[in-house]
Order: sequence, then C-alpha cells, then structure tokens
Amino acid sequence: MTEIRLKNREQIAELILDGPESRNALDADNLRDIAAAVNKIAEAIPSVRVLLIRGEGKVFSSGRDISEVDVETDDAHAFLAETFAPVFHSIRALPIPVIAQVQGAALGLGFGIAAAADIIFAADDAKFGSPFAAIGAMLDSGAHHVFLDRLGYHRTMDLIVTGDFMTGAEAAAAGIVSRAVPAAELSEFVEAKLARIVSGPAEAFAMEKGFVQKLADDRPALAEVLAEEATLQESARRTPDYAEGFRAFQERRKPNFE
Repeated sequence: MTEIRLKNREQIAELILDGPESRNALDADNLRDIAAAVNKIAEAIPSVRVLLIRGEGKVFSSGRDISEVDVETDDAHAFLAETFAPVFHSIRALPIPVIAQVQGAALGLGFGIAAAADIIFAADDAKFGSPFAAIGAMLDSGAHHVFLDRLGYHRTMDLIVTGDFMTGAEAAAAGIVSRAVPAAELSEFVEAKLARIVSGPAEAFAMEKGFVQKLADDRPALAEVLAEEATLQESARRTPDYAEGFRAFQERRKPNFE
C-alpha cells in the first residue's frame, strides 16, 4: 500500500509516493490524496515556489495498483476520466514549476503523474514504456499523446506491441524526459536545480509555464506566437523581478528575486 506524503521545505514542496513494498503503485484513494495535496500546495503559493514529486525506494511508480481490482466490476473509464484526469490537470495547472524525480520504473499511471510535471529528471537506468500488453490493456494516462509527439508513430507502436522499455538515457535522447543523470547522482542533481529555481523570478516562471503549455496544446502559427510573446514580455517588464534582473545585470551582480 502506498502513502501520499506532503513535505514542506521552506519554498520547496515535496509530494512523496511512499510505498516501496508495492513499488509505489497507486489506487483511487492515492489519487484523491494527491489531489488534496496539490490543493494545499496551491493555497501555499507564493510562499511555495516549486513542487518536487518523487517516489520512495527503487522506483518512481509502477502504475495503478491492480492487486485487488475485480475486472468484472471495475470501471476503467471512471477511474481514468473522473479520478486520474483531474489530478493530472491540477498538477499541470499549478502556477509554479513542477519537477518529477524519476528513478527505476515510471509506468502507466506512474508515467502519467510524472508527465504532468513541467520537468522530468530521470536516472539514466530508469524505465519508461508500455507494460499493458502483458495484461491485455490499453496504454493510458496521457502516454499516447506524449509518445506520439516525441517518438512518432512507428516507435510508439513498437513500445506498445513489444512491451519493451526505454532507459532514462534513451528517454532523454528522445525528449520523453528533460535530462538523465547517473542514478547515484540523481538526488543531488535535482536538489541543485531546485535551489536554482526557488531563487529565480517566480512571476516570469508562472507566465512561461502558462504560455509554453498553450503553445504545446494549441500549436499556433508563428505570427501568433510572436504577437503573444511581445504582449507577455511587456507584462513581465512591469514586475519587480524584471526591474531587479535588469539592474543586477547592469550593475554586474547576482539578482535577488523576492
């Protein structure tokens, strides 16, 4: 059984999937607990400036906990559409950077939780793919969209039909994850990135997150992008962070984004 823990480290919120014995498998109650934790984080903004999602033990998450699922009465549609999807959207909607730290497997529902993050830092030997052929199920949790977008048709079908996994290094090369580092260095690497993010311009990051998501979802024409960039940059110019950043550059010192 997996426990969802929320830990606050000053400006860093940490959402922990804690069930090493179950390989951090997630059931409906876990998803509701994640949703509740995300709501708490949203209420704590701006004192919280970044969210880290990670799993305890050797894996990030092996996916949905099906150990006690009754296939005759299980409602897969309701589980995904009414329980998982709102969690995915709530993570994505947070106006702060969200980092997923992935070691070991991130499969099915586990991959979906990681994919909701803005940045995925993975161990080079992590595992990503589609294990569903072994149980006669469909790839889900948004993975079709991610795989097709980054890998194309043939590689996506390869992973689905063969059940083969990509390593973290292969996933980074394909753009499935942000970066892959040696497993022994992953925690230290992520902590360094968290420290950099919390000292950055929070308002600009929030605008960037919304804009990049919009571009990814809508794929507007270049002319529209240029026009929107100009509008957003003027909005950024009016923030204290923008003024501080420019003055720091001109004065050849490190900016202090408060």
